[in-house]
Amino acid sequence: MSGCSGDSSDPNGGSDPSSSTDSTSTTCSACTITSQTLASDPADRSRTTIGVGEEVTLTVSPGPATWAVSGGGTVSPSSGTSLTFRAGDRAGCATVTATGGSGSCSISFTVVEPSGIKMSRTSLVRHKKGKPDCGFLARPYVLPDTVSFQNIEVREKNSKATATGYFSPFNNITHQPATQTESDWYTVQECCTGLGSPADCHDQIYSGYTNKPVGVGLMTFPITWEFRVGGGAEKAMPDFEQRHEVTATGDCTTSKGGASETTHLNDEDSGY
Repeated sequence: MSGCSGDSSDPNGGSDPSSSTDSTSTTCSACTITSQTLASDPADRSRTTIGVGEEVTLTVSPGPATWAVSGGGTVSPSSGTSLTFRAGDRAGCATVTATGGSGSCSISFTVVEPSGIKMSRTSLVRHKKGKPDCGFLARPYVLPDTVSFQNIEVREKNSKATATGYFSPFNNITHQPATQTESDWYTVQECCTGLGSPADCHDQIYSGYTNKPVGVGLMTFPITWEFRVGGGAEKAMPDFEQRHEVTATGDCTTSKGGASETTHLNDEDSGY
């Protein structure tokens, strides 16, 4: 996506090194608008690249003024010296304009959507001694980690396995209960730099095991997560894969969303 006109930050997520770490000002001859994200992480609160649904405090000097927004999003209140701008639910460019007694000035934002899910393991590795199985609990984080997605909700769609070899009895099983098409909606917290914005849930990722003799096997699930803002329309993020693979000697590797763990056949019992 190209940057918005008047945007003082890198459209790819970086910021103008000459800008303050606390606020961004767009200056016209008439007035000045100062911008600060409500989220304190990422640390650059002056950034004008923000996530869908993200909120920013805007202050005009001199004030007060009447405020208007174009390109998506809302302002509240619509008049005064300071207000909150909330980005819309889809990627794009938004411009907020303040008009007062001394004239008008504006500031533009680049709004980005979630680009995917990153998993971070939060438990011990699950394994039963003598069985080629592997699993763990993981926390989903919404990417990128250069903005905050704390005003969105996310959910995971159900899907069926493609399974061969040792896992062939599991072909076409679902990774969620077969009676549901997707998980509940989960709220999202403020961004954690280096990880993303954490969803308020833990994903149980586990291969299970079959009664077949130990041998080579592979089981994969196509994974789709969706997001929405303020109860609005859902939209899918890019697909990825949940994968369980067994070697001829019973080593089992389970991976999903960048998190991966391996157990050996005779490792001691362990659980989540």
